[in-house]
Amino acid sequence: MNADDVIDSYVRDVARQLPPKRRNDVAFELRALLTDDLRGRAEAEGRAPDADMAMALVRGFGRPSQTATRYYEPFTIVEPSDTWSFLVAGVAGAAVISLLASPQASETYAQVSGRATVALLGWLGALVVLFGMKNLILRYRPDAFAWKPRPVRDADRAGRVEGVALAILSAAALALYLAPGRLVEALSGGRVAAETLAYSDSFTSPLRMPWLAGLLALTIGLYVLVVVQGRWRPATRWARILLTAAIAVQLGWHARYGAIFQDPRTEAVLVPAIAVAAGVILIACWIEVYREYGRVRPAPQLAAD
Repeated sequence: MNADDVIDSYVRDVARQLPPKRRNDVAFELRALLTDDLRGRAEAEGRAPDADMAMALVRGFGRPSQTATRYYEPFTIVEPSDTWSFLVAGVAGAAVISLLASPQASETYAQVSGRATVALLGWLGALVVLFGMKNLILRYRPDAFAWKPRPVRDADRAGRVEGVALAILSAAALALYLAPGRLVEALSGGRVAAETLAYSDSFTSPLRMPWLAGLLALTIGLYVLVVVQGRWRPATRWARILLTAAIAVQLGWHARYGAIFQDPRTEAVLVPAIAVAAGVILIACWIEVYREYGRVRPAPQLAAD
């Protein structure tokens, strides 16, 4: 193989990755450019061009796929700028699916794993299609999804009314969790018997029920602290994220392992609802993580010591 063969092979591999209408023109232009560069390199070295010299030349240009992108921008299903959004959506969906894939009474672990795997692959496929459709639209309509300015608010400011309301809501959730039967019976005026929402003995064991109660108590304390301080700080923001994630995981474990209620009808209705609530809370947690990662605080870069 001589120098011309190397150049011809390289030009052909580059041109094959281009649209048919552009292949011949680009091949002609690229071959002329490489031939001129090879001739100039041979004159500088004072020897005839050979295959090794041509190989060194084309390797300096890059792989054929890289060179082809200089002449034509290929369609990309997931743009590099969308990588983080795709990753966040994929991980959040996987976490929600793992929580919602609670085993049915007659299912084995292998069946549950298979069902969750199918759902996860379907979710990832749906993401690929959605991102691909978005980038296909942008390819032919660059003005689509145009950027629009949004009001910038102080994300660290904590409204006292909002903080108190969240603390009260968390306290109500804690009370409902500790005594669901008595509270619902009182609120319903006796139409719902307390025994309907009675917990099973396995659920009230020290290894299951107390953990979520402790997490809710910590959440109440966190909101009270933020109300007193009047602002969210990095430590309190991350504490809220960790507590939210822990509550979602705890609810997911409750829904997947062992009976929660003594009444089978209550179990059949509320356990799936608990699993859905865990998924929703986990989605909210991922949104907070995404916001924390994308938080911008304009300030000069500190000089290194």
